[in-house]
Amino acid sequence: MKTKKILALLLATLMITTMAMSAVFAADGTSGGSTGSGTSTHTITITNTDQNVSHTYEAYQIFAGNLNADASGSAGQGSKLSNIVWGNGVNGPELLAALKSSEDPALIVKVPKLDASGTPIEGEMIEQNAFLNCTTAAHVADVLSTFTSTGAWEKDGSARADGGVNDNAGAIDAFATIVAEHLATKAADFHEGTGSGTGTYTAEVNGDGYYFIKDVTTTLTASGSTASDTKSKYILAVVRDTTVVAKDTGITPDKKITSGTQRLAADSKAIGDEVQFEVKVVVPNTKKYEDHFIFIMNDQLPTGMTFKGLDNITINGTALPADNYTLTVKDGGADYGDYNVNSGTDLVAKAGGQAIKIVFNDFKKYVEANNLIGKDILITYTAVVNDDATFTKTENENEVSFQYSNDPNHDYTGDEPSGTEPLGETPKSKTRTYTTSFQIKKVDENGIPLANAIFELTGTALNRTVLTGVKYEKQPYTAKIDEVVDSTDYWLLKDGSYTTTDPNGENVNQSMYATPLTDKYVKVTYTTDEIATKQTTLTVASDSNGVIKFTGLTEGTYTLKEIAAPDGFNKIDGTSTITITWEDPELETTSEDAKKQGGFTITATDFAEGISFSESTTYWESGTSGFIVTIENKSGTELPSTGGIGTTIFYIVGGLLAVGAGVLLVTKRRMGKEDI
Repeated sequence: MKTKKILALLLATLMITTMAMSAVFAADGTSGGSTGSGTSTHTITITNTDQNVSHTYEAYQIFAGNLNADASGSAGQGSKLSNIVWGNGVNGPELLAALKSSEDPALIVKVPKLDASGTPIEGEMIEQNAFLNCTTAAHVADVLSTFTSTGAWEKDGSARADGGVNDNAGAIDAFATIVAEHLATKAADFHEGTGSGTGTYTAEVNGDGYYFIKDVTTTLTASGSTASDTKSKYILAVVRDTTVVAKDTGITPDKKITSGTQRLAADSKAIGDEVQFEVKVVVPNTKKYEDHFIFIMNDQLPTGMTFKGLDNITINGTALPADNYTLTVKDGGADYGDYNVNSGTDLVAKAGGQAIKIVFNDFKKYVEANNLIGKDILITYTAVVNDDATFTKTENENEVSFQYSNDPNHDYTGDEPSGTEPLGETPKSKTRTYTTSFQIKKVDENGIPLANAIFELTGTALNRTVLTGVKYEKQPYTAKIDEVVDSTDYWLLKDGSYTTTDPNGENVNQSMYATPLTDKYVKVTYTTDEIATKQTTLTVASDSNGVIKFTGLTEGTYTLKEIAAPDGFNKIDGTSTITITWEDPELETTSEDAKKQGGFTITATDFAEGISFSESTTYWESGTSGFIVTIENKSGTELPSTGGIGTTIFYIVGGLLAVGAGVLLVTKRRMGKEDI
């Protein structure tokens, strides 16, 4: 059988169609009667409505016999099977023993109590296994003919003591489950049609009889098998040419980023921006399952997003009560370890690498009691882009899928799976969030990097992650989001510190206070819990390589200005305009250039003198910013000194005068002596 839509996996229950349920088995009381027309060839057809996944079905003959048309002449439904013996599709003796020893409540019937002679005691009834006294295939068929799809009924047609309805799948389901454990030779495989016959399966079987049809499609288990299709419930049918219906309702989640009234598969955001996700999925058909139906949402956030909280869960527009779901989040590590159990709607977890799980509690009971099968479930929750986001062309991708009960023949025991319970898993629905960056390269006139140049980037789409801190604001002051204001009055001192001492009090040295003395301040504690605060201006200095990186930007218009140049260099006057635009890179209308840039296009205009713009050719390989603004600073001018030889001439002249004065003094003394 071909595989047709490998991405559409589904949850279903099968409407158990048994032509034998209303048929009367005309048994001859023997275990080896003639099979009559048992060599006849018949076609069994399974139609799978609302089916999204290719299935693998097998047919097994449980009873062989002669199929005769009823008075209306119809073949199949309403027909009688006579001369019943065990078919070759089961191990008859082992199946009989298993039926007789079963303790399944669905197979318990109320029968008259017998006295020692075997005569029914009037008015006295006992409960016993319906197959307890069977010795042949014909006897088993005779008992089976008294069953309905919801329970075992009395021979005289009256309802059993519990109303004919059991908490499990009913007597026929219980019978089929035991048969499934004692199968022998397969009668035929089913083959899926093509074209208009897609979703319809047929098999050719030889011999009249009562056939068991099993869905052997591979399923996902909690312990980790590799496929995830929904099995059908076991089918039982009396065969001539027969058509049975396997109804499956597919589940495929649809996850989107919400922006106003839009639901987007991709969007661009900046660090600190909130991203609201909406997951839509249809309530599956739970009715063919017994007490429990497992339904779990698993969402994987990338390291670049922080889960902020669950906003809402609604089914058909009505909020799901808090008792009917459990929210848990697990953080960090390649395999994400064990879930840290947290509940509530305001959970804030660690940044990055988070997995969100929502378990729907008492799901079967809730959706059936409120008639919600087939209705829309909407789950909305919010995350924040954090500093670990990917800023290159690679998207920050997250995905959601659901695990669910997918084998109506299995009795699930709770809201979460054990290690061996069969589960289906839906296709993953993904969203993509993009953010970008650019860098400044600060150099001198020779291209040598310059550190400690200070630049200011201004823009309405700019964010900055802010940690917890304290600041003082002049009164009156209105607290912003994530700020706590201490209402105590503070005054500013000349040394820049603050005091709660009123400068207008007695014996206060007012000379220590900044003026005017009437200005009062409040103490503000601010924190963001890793949720960034929107800023209009970001000021950064170049590093030792002359580089400033502005990361985590989204589409918008920014202004770049140099605030201070390194020592010995001239500051660039004027500003440049940086414009960032974005298109979803997976849309066909997006330009090829934008695809290379992860959907972003960055342009720079109004360059001040000394500023140039280029795109790095190594961006996508190295991970460094591909959009580079190069800014050249020229060194300050070294002005020449004036006065030629300076003071040297004075030292020479002074020395010559001193020598001349000494010679003159010696000469005068000699002349004086000569005069004496």
